[in-house]
Amino acid sequence: MNLLSIHQVSKRIGDKILFTDVTLGIEDSEKIAIIGTNGSGKSTFLRILEGKDSPDSGKIVKNRELKISTLSQTSEFREGDTIRDHIYSGASPLVSIIKEYELICENLTEENQEKYNQISSEMDRLNAWDYESRIRSILQELGIENLSLRMSELSGGMLKKIELIRTLIEDSNLIILDEPTNHLDVETILWLESYLLNTEKSMILITHDRYFLDRIVNTIYEIDDGKISKYEGNYNTYLEKKSELLIAREKAEERRQNFLRKELEWLGRQPKARSTKQKARIDRAEEVISAGGPKKVEDLELSVLGKKQGKTILEIHSINKKFNDKVLIKNFQYHFKRKERLGIVGPNGIGKSTLLNCIIGTLDVDSGFIKPGVNTVFGYFDQTSRELEDDLRVLDYIKKKAGETILTEDGSKISAGQMLERFLFPSRMQSLEIKKLSGGEKRRLYLVQILMQNPNFLILDEPTNDLDIKTLSVLEEFLLEFSGCVLVVSHDRFFMDRVTEGLLVFEGEGKISGFYGSYSEFLDSQKKRSEKKEIKKIESAESVQVEEPTQKKSGLSYREKKELEESENKIESLEKEKEELTISLSNPNEDFTKVQTYSDRLIEIEKELEKLYHRWEELSSK
Repeated sequence: MNLLSIHQVSKRIGDKILFTDVTLGIEDSEKIAIIGTNGSGKSTFLRILEGKDSPDSGKIVKNRELKISTLSQTSEFREGDTIRDHIYSGASPLVSIIKEYELICENLTEENQEKYNQISSEMDRLNAWDYESRIRSILQELGIENLSLRMSELSGGMLKKIELIRTLIEDSNLIILDEPTNHLDVETILWLESYLLNTEKSMILITHDRYFLDRIVNTIYEIDDGKISKYEGNYNTYLEKKSELLIAREKAEERRQNFLRKELEWLGRQPKARSTKQKARIDRAEEVISAGGPKKVEDLELSVLGKKQGKTILEIHSINKKFNDKVLIKNFQYHFKRKERLGIVGPNGIGKSTLLNCIIGTLDVDSGFIKPGVNTVFGYFDQTSRELEDDLRVLDYIKKKAGETILTEDGSKISAGQMLERFLFPSRMQSLEIKKLSGGEKRRLYLVQILMQNPNFLILDEPTNDLDIKTLSVLEEFLLEFSGCVLVVSHDRFFMDRVTEGLLVFEGEGKISGFYGSYSEFLDSQKKRSEKKEIKKIESAESVQVEEPTQKKSGLSYREKKELEESENKIESLEKEKEELTISLSNPNEDFTKVQTYSDRLIEIEKELEKLYHRWEELSSK
């Protein structure tokens, strides 16, 4: 079933053409992503689909059965609203009656029993009981227990989670999600992936999270240079098809250049008097010239020359930090080495940004001390972009903040204009006033001015929020060539896997441990650990329920009895070694080479224990 059709739609803002003559249809159960650079018109396109903005030309046809629920990038709520007020503020009769039911259940008395019966009857009529159960399940799975909390008291991450719940519980058949993973912790992102994979609703989303894209969508629309192109498949398939397209364009451009070269040679050999045949050939050449070739961004050497680091880069000595009674950092110490690239992970509100602010000196520690090296120059990309000057032009702002040029490690220079082009600000955009840029473009500009100030220790707090995929790819290449240290807080698994070599893990109650390996490897280890705990919990419950007296097994041979005894001894020995390795790995100041050795050994032990436990169970059951 077709839910929504777009016919010959065009849109421009001021002098900028966003897209022209777009025609497409959205089918039932289709899961679509819209990608493109910041400022290309992605959010505008979503607003047109929702009916919150109008196209300059063309028309949109909506199915009578179409019901849309939307997750925007900002949270808007009425003053005094509680979580319950907000998540049940949808217009559908289902949501309204469930809200009434929830409220009356909290204050059920003899006086309102009749009202309760009326609401229950209405729940029956609307078949709302299953729907109410699904809402309760979502709230429970996302850890939302107290629905009476006021929205104004919630953190940014919690606000995003509530907005997400509100969108998902709405009685709709098309979900529109604008950057759904921004400000969410990785556990919620993984939950959302699972939910969207299993929903039968259609979906249109904008996201920079490439793992999320690859798992969820089956269609991608790319907005590029005023056109919208369709690619069937997930993000990986899009990359393959896009690569093939670019190669074909390069070959076509090569043929065009060869044709022009031959025509110029031919024209140079001809007399000035032109025949009709000659005139036609000249016209053809002029058409090829006017058609032009594909735009190409020149590759630049991005390894900028920061100030040379000294022997001491950054030392953190047994620091402690808490807010009110909440301990965020407890007795943490770490000495950074040259060219280290570490990620910081943990739930929202656990203290990750607090650690960054302590390092750069905007927050004081309660005890302990932090010692940067005398040659250490921080470049701090925070979540606010607060230093932008809206009335300045893009190029003038960069020159004011970072100068005309920067040096690269090979001794060459990159001009401010070249650096801007590399980060997707073509020359036509460099003369724009900053206030005319989109939110994502402003974030990108803020990033460029930090990178151009030649730091040798980059600190990035959620750098992927509001940046498009192309910019993230450029930033990743920059960081991989960067000769200094990198410390980054992010929930973007793809980004973290590419640019970090180890993690500082916030576990709660101030504890920070180290992990050598990628973010995905860390998540896999957490998943396995959680599964083992669940298995042990189930086994423990079963052993309590079965209260039969232990009987001596008589079905074992002498050899099997010896094997059982040896297995038990081996298991005990390996479990002890495993515990010792786990303690060593939790020491954040441990040398990374040792950490890698410990991690490898731990994997070997877990595999060996799995075999031993399996054999032990076989022997014990005889």
